[in-house]
Amino acid sequence: MIFFSLKYTTIFWFIVMLIGQWVFAAYVAIYHGYKILVNGMGSMGGKHMPNGYIDGDFTGNIILASHLIIPIFVIVAGPLQLIPKIQRDYRRFHKWIGRIYLPLIFILSLGGVYLTWSRPRPSFGSIYQDIAISIEGILIIFFALQTLYFALQRKIKQHRQWALRLFIVASGVWFLRIGYRTWFFIEDLLSFQVDNFFNYWSFASYLVPLAILELYLQVKKSKSRKSEKRLSILLFAVTLYMMIGIFLATKGMWLPRVLSIINNT
Repeated sequence: MIFFSLKYTTIFWFIVMLIGQWVFAAYVAIYHGYKILVNGMGSMGGKHMPNGYIDGDFTGNIILASHLIIPIFVIVAGPLQLIPKIQRDYRRFHKWIGRIYLPLIFILSLGGVYLTWSRPRPSFGSIYQDIAISIEGILIIFFALQTLYFALQRKIKQHRQWALRLFIVASGVWFLRIGYRTWFFIEDLLSFQVDNFFNYWSFASYLVPLAILELYLQVKKSKSRKSEKRLSILLFAVTLYMMIGIFLATKGMWLPRVLSIINNT
């Protein structure tokens, strides 16, 4: 079967991920970016962002605004950097995107850690989520430095592996949203509940995808047909999980907020 082929399952995963991330990027651009550009930083906030604009916190407000605008480029450009044809046939484009992407992702990570510990924690937050965000920021910075190092050393294989790790962890905020949406749907469907799930998922949202990537790299290295088939089944199941989360997040969060902006324009 085609879905037992790791090559085609990986392509399937990538297409779903690309669509999901670009939908998320459109939401960020229209809902957050547009509001900030038109109405200023004072528009940052709402029930889903209770500690948005804080009067008197100039530094924090600037960092938060950049944290809502810069990701538009990062989310759109990140998947493009993974496409082999672009890496191979459009090297200059790939290099220039990378030269912009790496500094921006570095800035976003430092800003995210700063905002986490410098601002009041929202009522729905916890110390575990703060720690998870901080670890994620540290991993992003480390992976970005490794990606840059191997690019400068012209060790392309290692560069691509670290770039994949960077992309996966940098996508944690996206995995977080689609992941918990699918999980809560499953809880409602089967009538059960895991206490403090969000605390666990705050870590797992980037550590689980990272673990799957490491498994993928090891399986590709081993060239074991049996291992490839098993990984293909796992990746197919993960992709279905992602599809549900993308649909639910779009329907329940992103689309209504975007429509509210469009209808009020």
